[in-house]
Amino acid sequence: MATDQTTDHVNGNSTEEPIDITEVDTTTAEVIHSDNFQTLLDAGLPQKVAEKLDAIYIAGLVSHSDLDERAIEALKEFNEEGALQVLLEFKESDLSHVQNKSAFLCGVMKTYRQREKQGTKVSDSTKGPDEAKIKALLDRTIYTLDVTTGQRKYGGPPPESVYSGAQPTIGTEIFVGKIPRDLFEDELVPLFEKAGPIWDLRLMMDPLSGLNRGYAFVTFCTKEAASEAVNLCNNHEIRPGKHIGVCISVANNRLFVGSIPKSKTKEQIVEEFAKVTEGLNDVILYHQPDDKKKNRGFCFLEYEDHKTAAQARRRLMSGKVKVWGNVVTVEWADPIEDPDPEVMAKVSDLLTTK
Repeated sequence: MATDQTTDHVNGNSTEEPIDITEVDTTTAEVIHSDNFQTLLDAGLPQKVAEKLDAIYIAGLVSHSDLDERAIEALKEFNEEGALQVLLEFKESDLSHVQNKSAFLCGVMKTYRQREKQGTKVSDSTKGPDEAKIKALLDRTIYTLDVTTGQRKYGGPPPESVYSGAQPTIGTEIFVGKIPRDLFEDELVPLFEKAGPIWDLRLMMDPLSGLNRGYAFVTFCTKEAASEAVNLCNNHEIRPGKHIGVCISVANNRLFVGSIPKSKTKEQIVEEFAKVTEGLNDVILYHQPDDKKKNRGFCFLEYEDHKTAAQARRRLMSGKVKVWGNVVTVEWADPIEDPDPEVMAKVSDLLTTK
């Protein structure tokens, strides 16, 4: 019977609906390109990579103007297989809350290289946020959400209907630790907004897993709200058996750097580290008691603020940056004004998530 059906198909005598060849044979179908396709080829992208990115343009996920020259140049550094995989991951990402798509694509490329180096693959089972709940939250609060590969930033600044004053100062930021890794803004914001108006909430993300890193920073519009958040939310059971820890954040803009050649002067150290990091304000150097021409093999780097110091720390700890041909040792330094020991103990404890 099967043979007769096969013969009927071959001879065109089948009573079934004929197969639409255009749905099956895609190799001969005409490929539609956008007006920017030739620009991608002229930029040096391989044919298949240019076609893949152009298809993303046509799908309306991103426009050519969203991607700067840096992103295209970085994409060219991959072999064809790697570039196609990067674009696939980029296409499958939720870009609805991504404001800087060029930076996001660069982040996807960086994460891909990290996975490649570690020999790991993208996990299909990774559970991201419930987008319906996220949308409901944003519709209710009228806050914005900016997603990058390293963090999810809610607010900053908030809507004028919530707060129209000056940007918050020191003492308005709290540190939140021991957060369940699959928890997102839809569970955090309703809890913390009880303390007062939120300026922004930054949930730190692990780009390799797609889950959060277990901690976040919340900046409130007033110091009173930040203090209230600590009182209300510290040791709060956010999920059955899962208690978060909350304390006032200790900002630090100073790094301790070891493995410095003892013959180097302060001026030489400033010049060298200014080449590989941004926002460097000063270098604190101590000399050997018996030889004022030699330093003690370490120094302190002071940056404009905590953010630039954190970026410098990540860069120097990556192992890719060498200073005078050597990889240096980098740690957070004690703040200039020592904070309350109990606060520092809380931060240390909260970073150790269970």
